[in-house]
Amino acid sequence: MPTKRGYYVYFVVITALVLISIFFYYQTRSLDALYAFHPTSLNMSGLCSPGKPSFVIYYADNCRTCTSTLNSFENATSLFGLWENNTFYSGYFCAWNVNISAYNGNSTADIPYSAVSLFNSIGQDRVPMIIFNGKYYKIGGFTNNQTAYSDILSYICLSINNSAPQCG
Repeated sequence: MPTKRGYYVYFVVITALVLISIFFYYQTRSLDALYAFHPTSLNMSGLCSPGKPSFVIYYADNCRTCTSTLNSFENATSLFGLWENNTFYSGYFCAWNVNISAYNGNSTADIPYSAVSLFNSIGQDRVPMIIFNGKYYKIGGFTNNQTAYSDILSYICLSINNSAPQCG
């Protein structure tokens, strides 16, 4: 039969496990909220001609998930236009890929200032980050490339009101 001290040890261990479980539960919820798509109302003027939506992805050289997210972004946007030397040409929208590492190192000049100011206002220095026409944004990577591609395509279509046949 356990002693009074044995019950005390069991109580402490169970209490510690409950507290750790609660901590991880709230941490997971916090991270899920951070890495989800968020509605927003950002001014993206200056990134594209008036009336044309703008999409921006921010990435960095030292980011684990940035390469796959950038590839998915470029593949999804390529359904609507053409990427050539980091410039996107389309009749539907403007798209930018912004390497924050290069910008911070002053090694790129093709980034509009308004794109950098958007990153500074909501990016919290976290990449990858995607902004869809000022209506939605997402900070962080995706679970896999297929999810990234389909989610990015979905939010492009939402942002352009499903006005393109590619949104079918």
